[in-house]
Amino acid sequence: MKEETIKETVRLQFETIHLFHKNFAKTLHPIRNSPYNLNKNQNKAIMIIGAADSIMPTTLGKFLDLQKGSLTSMIDALEKEELVCRRGDPGDRRKTLICLTEKGKEYRDWLKGEFEKNASEILTKLEEEDIVAYQKSLQTMSDLLKKLDEAA
Repeated sequence: MKEETIKETVRLQFETIHLFHKNFAKTLHPIRNSPYNLNKNQNKAIMIIGAADSIMPTTLGKFLDLQKGSLTSMIDALEKEELVCRRGDPGDRRKTLICLTEKGKEYRDWLKGEFEKNASEILTKLEEEDIVAYQKSLQTMSDLLKKLDEAA
């Protein structure tokens, strides 16, 4: 019984990922009136780094599913734009952390606002009860994914 439940859950997971990207991927693409010409992964990185306050490059690479070379190039480009900086980990001098600069924080705030506007335009196509159901489903998914993170 558990195997069948897992199999159906995996099917739904991939269907959800596909439909999510189909409907919301454009919110992550380069934005026309952006002060920076960043690609989708760079925009994701800005959002992830800002949410974490500071993050190790290897962790960021896992979140973005990027190989070390691609990740280094992306961080270098963001650093050149003065959006991120590398700094030593105060708890372990051997480690490097990536964090947003003031310009990076301002850009993240602007970017978050643009994402919210774009997502709002998409979600207004639904009835309010559907939006509430979607919100509850996302909260459930988030809670369960956090449990998986803690169990890892």
